[in-house]
Amino acid sequence: MNEKLIAFRVGVVVVAAACLAVVLIGIFGGGKGVFKSRYTIYLRFPRAPGVTVDTPVRKNGVHIGRVTDVSLKKDHVVLTAMIDSDREIMKSEVCTISTTSLLGDPVLEFVQGSDRPQSEDVVHNGDFLADGVVATDPLQVLTNLEGDIRKALGAISGAASDVSAVASNLNQTFGSDTQQLQRILNKSELALDTFSRTMTTIDDVIGDPELKQGLKQSLSDLPKIFNDVQLTMSQARDAMANFERVGKKAEQNLDNLAEFTGPLGQKGEQLMNDLGRSVQNLEEISSQLVVFTQAINSSDGTLGKFINDRELYDDLRETIGNFHAASRRLEPILRDVRIITDKVSVDPGGTLLKRALENKPPGVGRKWPDTGIPFTEQR
Repeated sequence: MNEKLIAFRVGVVVVAAACLAVVLIGIFGGGKGVFKSRYTIYLRFPRAPGVTVDTPVRKNGVHIGRVTDVSLKKDHVVLTAMIDSDREIMKSEVCTISTTSLLGDPVLEFVQGSDRPQSEDVVHNGDFLADGVVATDPLQVLTNLEGDIRKALGAISGAASDVSAVASNLNQTFGSDTQQLQRILNKSELALDTFSRTMTTIDDVIGDPELKQGLKQSLSDLPKIFNDVQLTMSQARDAMANFERVGKKAEQNLDNLAEFTGPLGQKGEQLMNDLGRSVQNLEEISSQLVVFTQAINSSDGTLGKFINDRELYDDLRETIGNFHAASRRLEPILRDVRIITDKVSVDPGGTLLKRALENKPPGVGRKWPDTGIPFTEQR
């Protein structure tokens, strides 16, 4: 019984945890805007890196909706977004896919187009916007430049090795061999040229304006990231406090259930005995059904003969047919009897019944009423 009680308590805790998880999802997740009125818009992008269902949609940094569907076409991507009905999007605004942090979380941002005049025309439900832009990811730029940086570092390493070799050779041979010194100077000149080209390559890589802009944008987003982390930690602390309160309530409910199931545990032996007797009665009924079925299948009994004897079945079928034929022949007789009874019931004084009981031939008897022979007046 203790194991059953423990299993029951575990089940209650699991159900409570599932309910709490649903509540937390509704509070902290996308369930907050389930009952909001929204309208649908469609956005076309050449590509949609990292965009999935529930990706947030913002306007000037303010959350206004979420992505509800991502449809991959032959050469582009169509995103379906649900926008809060109290948020307006102007047709002069451009939707951009960008990242909100260094981790690369995507977000759809509506901003005023730099090459468009500001318009008062509002985007309505079902409108299709085909001018989506994908912003350059700074981390992706660094990843693409990885090969160039590796080559530049390799060139620097090679130049350093050459300079080291030149210095060693100068220390060994300086002043002893003019031709060898000339060769060393030539090699030094070559090394300097190589170093110059390497520095030029590094300057081209580091001086890229797009890379600088991406790095500045990433650094400017760091305070926002820290604020989001602090907010997340605060929400996590609140969630843990809620978990603790729910755990205490669940423990109290389990104690109440233990008081309720205690008497059932004390009567467990009696319940098992009753269950055993019920099973035994069920076995007896099953054995009786087997005997009854065997008796039916046997050809010695009445039902067995009716099932197995074809002649008896034909006789019974013929009897039923004769009964149906007799009933059809009785139908006109019964109809005549019904007509006669109807006439007798409406006959005043029972004249028809008296005539039927007198047993006289047809035409015999008085043909005039009791008042005498009727005479017509002569004119």
